Amino acid sequence: MSTQARENKDIVIKPMKYFIKRIVAYLLDCILCYLSVMVIIQWGILSNLREQLGITDKWFESSINLEIYVLLTISLPVWIYFLLMDSKIAKGSFGKRLMKLAVQEKTRDERVGIPKSLARTTLKLLPWEISHLGLIFPTPIYFDEDPEIRVLTIIGILLTMVYVISLLTKDKQTIYDSITGTKVIENAR
Repeated sequence: MSTQARENKDIVIKPMKYFIKRIVAYLLDCILCYLSVMVIIQWGILSNLREQLGITDKWFESSINLEIYVLLTISLPVWIYFLLMDSKIAKGSFGKRLMKLAVQEKTRDERVGIPKSLARTTLKLLPWEISHLGLIFPTPIYFDEDPEIRVLTIIGILLTMVYVISLLTKDKQTIYDSITGTKVIENAR
């Protein structure tokens, strides 16, 4: 194979390899968060306490109640996970470490601090929170007798797709990395 052919092959394979590593890392983090939140928090702890706290199935019919519950018991633990793990405190989430990736400042060779990690996490999980709002308001979709497609849920899904597609650009950065001045690098450590 000629040098030119190898270079052309690398131009195609390297970005795709990076794209797959980012997607796999995020999916691994999502699986870990799901198991932690659903098995430990929801099933292991809260299922035994809900009745004592006065949280019944009827209580969940209120959009406000359900949103507060979701924020405190699902969103907040996941936000804390990404906030801390992607900052210089932990040097990478579980998925990123397995895939040998790390989050760092875009212009400096150093890991991100808590304020920047918070901004990055906020933008990263924004589609998720928008989708939650779409599923919960005006009536929680689970309790809606005639559920319809909800605009906020579609917006959340489309924003997620934009994030994923942005990884395929020349810079290989998501929109939230561009906005926060961060980048995800391949890390041999």
